[in-house]
Formats: sequence, structure tokens, C-alpha cells
Amino acid sequence: MGDTSGAERHPFPSGAIFTSSVDAVIVMGADGRIRDWNPAAEEMFGHRREEAVGRELAELIIPGPLRDAHRNALHRHLQTGERTILDRRIEVTGLRRGGEEFPVELTVTRVEGAEPPLFAGFVRDLGELDRARRENARLQQRMAFLAQAGLELERSLVIDTTLRSLAHLTVPELAELTVIDLLQDDRSVRLTVAAAVSPEIARRVEEARRREPLSLDGEHPVVTVLREAEPVLIEEMSEEFHARIAQGPGHLELMRELGYRSAIVVPLIARNRILGALSLLRLSNPQPFDRDDLVLANDLARRAGLAIDNARLFESVRHLARTLQDSLLPRSMPEVPGLELAGRYRAAAQGQEVGGDFYDVFAIGDRHWGIAIGDVCGKGPEAAALTSLARYTIRALAGVDPGTVLQLLNDAVLRERETLPERFLTVAFAVARWDADGLVLDVASAGHPPPIVRRASGGMRRVGPTGPMVGIALDAEYRTERMVLEAGETVVLYTDGLTDARAPDRMLSDADLEALVREAGARRGDELARFLEQSVTEGQDPRDDIALLVMDVVGREVGPDEDAAETEPQSERRVKTGIAPTGG
Repeated sequence: MGDTSGAERHPFPSGAIFTSSVDAVIVMGADGRIRDWNPAAEEMFGHRREEAVGRELAELIIPGPLRDAHRNALHRHLQTGERTILDRRIEVTGLRRGGEEFPVELTVTRVEGAEPPLFAGFVRDLGELDRARRENARLQQRMAFLAQAGLELERSLVIDTTLRSLAHLTVPELAELTVIDLLQDDRSVRLTVAAAVSPEIARRVEEARRREPLSLDGEHPVVTVLREAEPVLIEEMSEEFHARIAQGPGHLELMRELGYRSAIVVPLIARNRILGALSLLRLSNPQPFDRDDLVLANDLARRAGLAIDNARLFESVRHLARTLQDSLLPRSMPEVPGLELAGRYRAAAQGQEVGGDFYDVFAIGDRHWGIAIGDVCGKGPEAAALTSLARYTIRALAGVDPGTVLQLLNDAVLRERETLPERFLTVAFAVARWDADGLVLDVASAGHPPPIVRRASGGMRRVGPTGPMVGIALDAEYRTERMVLEAGETVVLYTDGLTDARAPDRMLSDADLEALVREAGARRGDELARFLEQSVTEGQDPRDDIALLVMDVVGREVGPDEDAAETEPQSERRVKTGIAPTGG
């Protein structure tokens, strides 16, 4: 925080008015930190000026459940100019040095002419409120807490993250120790998450649950709540109570050591189904939980139950999409002599929908191999159906040249217009075979980005002509182009998710992508594919699915039975391909 002894003076308030005011006067900067603090503020809150200046106001004098609301209001005002509380008298709750909360009247004004912005707060201690006003202040606090809890629970659809957010949200505002137990489909109790004032306490509680899991036949309050779907308030725990609910000697020892005093256990319910239980415990705090605490815990549990169930549903949908996506990709690559293959797939966002990007490598007879990569328009079941149609149609027709295969695929897709309306795809298809000159690649493309070939020298070239996308035009024609690859060359086939990963902010051109392949240096196979993916995604989820297929030509010894080279001596064929004999 730095030296505050010579804290800067601001244009307002100042002088005798500032120092002699009976109201606490606090000056705050745009960063939320205290710039000045008058004697009345010292007396009201219990912090000396030199202790207060430089500290964050929210952390110093605002109760925990209200801090984020203060920070959000300040951020909104600075971003939009919104004046939610400026120049109005409002009643809020303050926090004294010793932890006591008390009602105050607050007026906040923006200091004229100060840049960056400064704010002056005038605070008056309202003293003891009557019961109705006290209850109203408490209700406001709890509503603020529940509102913040709702925001926190909506931040993630990953179930473990949701559970840990819920647990940490309640400590220390509601409890010194919070435990969440989930009920599994087999009616066992698992996936215990704990949060505590000390991380070591939370770790030990989680470990105790793993060693001595809860039994649904026992008397533990969590088990009772899971069976009966009703909340439980335990105002005071005795030694006898600890012994009765203990799941084993380790559990009993831990409860005694930590000093379990009071607890609330509430069911986590969503869509009329019990998901688990939320337990709030007090250890060193002698104040027992009461009925008002139980009402708050129930409200929190209702919100949490829905968030947990949404996370579970999302996980289920994502698992289904991932399973379906895996079925649209080859389980393993075939063995191709002299060729090393690596495929990589990265789903966009969180992968809750099956995408239409695919790649495939398969044998055609004994000495030819089909290589395909494609991108179906859209996502979801229809995209998956078209992906499946494309993959298996290509496999079924792969005995003819690639251009003809794409033409027949186009006809097949157009015939499915009734079941797959307005669906089309881009695809590149190649047939590879060895001859005396090297690896021969016959390539045809339907609107797909042409593959990149990295030469052994590091230079780049593109492969294949491009015809119209599949599923767009009747009588589409596709031309096949032949090229020969030598040992040491690498072919990179990809979908446009690679170039559009950061769209619309950044789109990669052909030259950009070739520069990345060049930058990859000697990387090959999966290492090269991973480098390209990580380079374009920059640590974030891509905008679109990415499919990558890397082919490294490592060469092979050409046998005397190769049709295309029967008239050439074997020694000459080796010289022409640049491949050393492998023996045998």
C-alpha cells in the first residue's frame, strides 16, 4: 500500500470541515481504495487513518455479502456513468474493526474536477434500529448474498467447478466449514466437496469422506436429509451426538478435533429429484445456527440444486456429443508403408454439439490408400448424418479416381435433400500409392482449403485443384491432379476452423498458415498438429471445430514387384527416391 503518512490532499472535502465533521467522511478513488479518512471515521469504524488509507474500502468496512455489490456498482458507474446511489441518502450496513455490523446512513458524491475520479462518502451511525428495521436490513443483506450466489453459480457448467464455487461462496459468511455430498445413480453417496476457513480442514474432511463413506442406512444428518428430502437444523452438537453419527473412528476423531458445534443440512433438489445435500457447520463460533439461517440455507440450496442439475445435464449432452463425434472419426490409422499419419480434432467452444469436421484414412485394396478430410455446414444431428453419409460414400466409391468420387458424392448428397435440407460440405479426397518415383498422390477437392506440402528444404507448395462444394450444384465436375511426394516431405490437411479460430478478430491467410508450418521447424506428426492448433487458438476455445491430418513421408525400400517400375533396376529406384535400403 506504500507510505500513507503523507497521503495526498484532495480538493474536497478539506480543512476544518473535514476534520471536525461529526459524520464519518471517507474519500475513495476510482480503484476502490481509500484516499482519505477523517477523525469521525476513525471513531466510527475503529481504524486509524494511517491504517485505512490505501486499503480497499469494500474489504475494510463493508460486510462480506455486500462487497461484490459495491464493487459492481463502482465498476458500472465508471464504465457507463450510471448513478445508482450517487447524491442519495441510503441505509446500509457497516462493519467495525472488531467484526460488528451496524446500520449507517450513507451519502456518496463525486468530487468535482478530480481526475481520475474521486468519491466522498458521508456516513452517519444510525444507532439501534427497532426490530422491524433491523430485520429489513438483515433481509437486504441476505438478498444481496443470494443474488451474488446466483451469479457465481451461473459462471460455469462444469459440475466440479459449480460445486466448489458453491462451497467457497458460503465460507466464512455463512459457515466455517461447508460440505457438499452428491447422491449417485446407484444410491451411494460420493463426490464430496468441502470448503473451510482453512484449506487443510477442507482437505481432511474430503479425505475422511473417501476413507469412511456415508451409508444410507446410518443416522448421519446428511443421510437423513437424502432419505427424507427435508432440511435439518442442529443447534448444538454433543459428544454423544458425534459418537452416534460417526461413520468410523477416523470420522469421530476428526469431528472432536475440529469441534463441530452447530450445523444445518439442506437437500439439493432440482426437478423433483434429490441430487445431494449441503451441510453448513460452525466450529469455533459459539453462536448456534437459528431458524433464519435455515431459511437462507434453503433458498441457497434451491438455486444450487438447479445449477448442479444444469451442469449434470450439460455434462451428459457433452458426453453424448463427444461419443457421437468420436464415431465419425477413425478409431485408428492404417499402417501405410513409408508414411506416418497423425490426426487431431478440436471441438469449438465447450463441444456440446457434434460438429461436421472429419478426416479419414483407409486402405483401398493392397497397395492404395484413401485420404479424406471434410467440413459439413452447421452442427447437430443433421450435420452428423451428412458427415456419416460423406465418409461412407467416399469409402464405398474409392475404387475410381478422386474427381469421380467427389462427383458421385455430390449426386448422393443432392438425392438426400428431403432429409438433409440446405446441407452442403467441403471435402478434399486423395488416393496415395507408391511407385518408383516416390509417393504418388491423386487429389481432388470440392471447395476445401488445398493441403500444404512442406518440402524437405523447408519450402511450401499447395496441392490440388478446387471445384464447387458438395451439395450445391447439379452435374458438378471435379478434376484430379497428380503429384509425387519424396521422403522428408510433409502434407498438412486441415479444415477452415484452423484459419478461423480467432475470427472475426483475426483471420489467417494462406501465407499466415504457411508461415506457421515453416515456424514449426522439424516438428512432425502429432507434434506438428498440436503446434498448429495451439498457435491459432492462443489458449482459448476456437470459434469453429478444427480437424487436422498430418502425413509425413519417411520413405520405404521399393520392391522388385512394383508395377510402375518393373523395368528399372532396384538400385536406380533407390537413388531416384533418395531412400536408403532398409535391409531384408
